[in-house]
Amino acid sequence: MSLNDQCASRVRLPAVILALWLGGASLVAYSDSSRMASGQLPVHLHAINSRVATAPPPKPIPDDESGHIRTGLPFKNPPMISSRRGVLEMRLNAGAKPVRISGKKVNARVYAASAHGKDYPYAFMPPTLVLDPGDNLRINLANRLGEPTNLHTHGFFISPSGNQDNIFVDLISGKSILYNYYLPQGLSPGSYWYHPHYHPLVEEQVFGGLSGFIYIRGIEALLPPDLRRVTHQFLGLKDFQVNRSNSIPSENINSDSPTHRTINGLVQPVMTMRPGETQLWHLGNLSADIWYDLEMPGLTFSVIAVDGNPVDKVQEATTLLMPPARRFDVLVQARHAGIYQLITREMTTGPDGDTYPRTLMATLSVRGTPVAPVALPEQIQPLDNLADAIVSRRRVFELSENTITGQFFINEKEFDPNHVDATPVIGTVEEWVFRNRSQELHPIHVHVNDAQVMSVNGVPQQANSWLDTIPIPYATQNTSGIFVPGEVVMRLRFRQFIGPYVFHCHILAHEDNGMMTVINVTSPDSE
Repeated sequence: MSLNDQCASRVRLPAVILALWLGGASLVAYSDSSRMASGQLPVHLHAINSRVATAPPPKPIPDDESGHIRTGLPFKNPPMISSRRGVLEMRLNAGAKPVRISGKKVNARVYAASAHGKDYPYAFMPPTLVLDPGDNLRINLANRLGEPTNLHTHGFFISPSGNQDNIFVDLISGKSILYNYYLPQGLSPGSYWYHPHYHPLVEEQVFGGLSGFIYIRGIEALLPPDLRRVTHQFLGLKDFQVNRSNSIPSENINSDSPTHRTINGLVQPVMTMRPGETQLWHLGNLSADIWYDLEMPGLTFSVIAVDGNPVDKVQEATTLLMPPARRFDVLVQARHAGIYQLITREMTTGPDGDTYPRTLMATLSVRGTPVAPVALPEQIQPLDNLADAIVSRRRVFELSENTITGQFFINEKEFDPNHVDATPVIGTVEEWVFRNRSQELHPIHVHVNDAQVMSVNGVPQQANSWLDTIPIPYATQNTSGIFVPGEVVMRLRFRQFIGPYVFHCHILAHEDNGMMTVINVTSPDSE
């Protein structure tokens, strides 16, 4: 279908950057009964090794009540909540609730929502938020989890301060906070997503089901006229496991264990198209830890945007490698009737990583009255190429891990909110070198400013778009038996927003266990 149819909180800010943060946008917080003035907002420091009180185990669901997973159900898009006249004001509740995932009742951590006078119940796949560049997004987040949480608008080019995309916010259970995002007019169209970013509970909360799509309109205007009212399909890729109490685990999550892969909370749904039809698929890996390597034998993906960045030249791809957090916007055209299978291929993330079997994700049934296929575009939007930019600073970040203790490091340090690893100056371009000394892939996600990949393992890359999540190859042995780290060189332009934010591995178990660090973007006259 066409999109046209369709508190008391605390701020866990390190002392070294607290003064800078307080100079940003004010933060509006609410308790359940009264408003707190931003000047009265309590602040505390949250150390990496402090113990965080988590929610108690949920009441077990008996097997006969839980039931079985149903496969082959009709594909459904998530519910859509769209902005109106430049504003989207909504309530988002995060709760520990039983929900049905493809027919099976399980205990999960999930969102419910309300907007425009309509309520959306708790669900493993929550509503997709649909906005335009320049909109004002107001989310009143209520925490009903029994443990702290917060909210991150993944991929947004937006301020990291105040009550916008501030991942240092600590929302206590039973309280609410108003997030007030002012989207820039230049925000790129495409697919984004929202999820918690409360350290160190990110993995368990996202794995429990707390993640959903955001779609920024505008990519339709970049398509040929015949495709501007194309049917949109949103495919949120999420997996789940259940323990003996029919609950999604919140501790000792093993991403290498057998898991149920879903699309919008459905296991192996059935999609439909007409012969000759073209659809615009928004694919997002909204899971906590696992990768996807998608293939649809007999059909190809015409990639028009990656990580919310329209591409320069449209790429015809037979496979799509999707680390955690990766999004693709693709055109799919089925010229002939038939049955096609969307699969994720067998893959490994390295000797110390995970191994995934070949798995059927969905079936596409192409049937009905044929329509005349339209010509697909060759180019979407010219790349803002940083290849010839003046580089003000070159930094090296080394990734490593201890496979015995389960600790993960950047430059031999676990995450410390009081340690700032880089202080780029606004308006400059920097070159960052990531070297992976471990034996598994690490997808690095940089908040606020996306990056252009310059080279991978010494091989120059012809970038087609900027990215916000970039896999760093694992170390390999050379002919002398010496391990050579995998290496990615990337460039970033620090365009508009000053203040502290983070980059980290988006395998969320790795982030929670140390592979994250703070950067602080400063103004030119800062010391």
